Amino acid sequence: MINSHVLDPLYPGVVRLFGYEPTRFQQITAATLSVGDRGISSHTTAAELWGAWTPLDDDTIHVIVGRNSGGRVHQGVKHHRPRDIHDLAPLRKEGIRVTSASRTLLDVAALAPYALSSVVERMLLGGHTTRHRIKAAVALHSKQGRTGIGAMRELLAGWPYSDRPADSVLELRMDRLLGEHSLPQHVTQIEEGPFRIDFGWPRWKVAGELDGWGKFDMLEQFERLTARDRYLQLRGWIVLHFTWRDVQHRPRYVINEISSALTSRGWRWTRESG
Repeated sequence: MINSHVLDPLYPGVVRLFGYEPTRFQQITAATLSVGDRGISSHTTAAELWGAWTPLDDDTIHVIVGRNSGGRVHQGVKHHRPRDIHDLAPLRKEGIRVTSASRTLLDVAALAPYALSSVVERMLLGGHTTRHRIKAAVALHSKQGRTGIGAMRELLAGWPYSDRPADSVLELRMDRLLGEHSLPQHVTQIEEGPFRIDFGWPRWKVAGELDGWGKFDMLEQFERLTARDRYLQLRGWIVLHFTWRDVQHRPRYVINEISSALTSRGWRWTRESG
């Protein structure tokens, strides 16, 4: 069948139907299958399958293979034979064996520590992990002295996110920004009457709202937001609104506005603030 151009060989024992455009997903599937039924997509390739990594066209495909596995390593594919076998039982994403979210983050920390923060953000946003799970993974794998633990510990030491799940990338970015400054600890997703506040400081009744375009898709949404602001203000809240542009490109403005609002309610900065 291969000689009749019905099937196109990719690796020994792995073929694709002739005539279909090759895709990145197809390449990952083929590379993982090429090492047998024990292959596991890993590192940035696993992060890609988890939806937390955007690859370049020529990104290396990473595959964990058995320690005693042989087989030829093909161009664009890297085989890993880890000594640390904790948390290695694979899951499946789109039918492909892939490392768990925690194991994936540790492998990304070892391979691409510069991208760790971004990958963690996307994992959090996707609901694939939590701070507690990451801490547990670091504690488990630290005993192995593996590469990447330092970057993970550094991330946890300066953890900028709240422990409640965020509804958007914008909320995660705001969490990070607030964590970088000496402000009181904020709370996210605050329930106040029939409404919910994105983040704020209930003790001082200062509320922060993050305004992405999606909040204003329809007149009814705009009217509800106006009603919420009115409801909060009548009950003594200061309501601050920030956009993506504010958080990304005017962080000092955001911090100054929040600091002024908190100060007007009696908060004072001290060395213990934050």
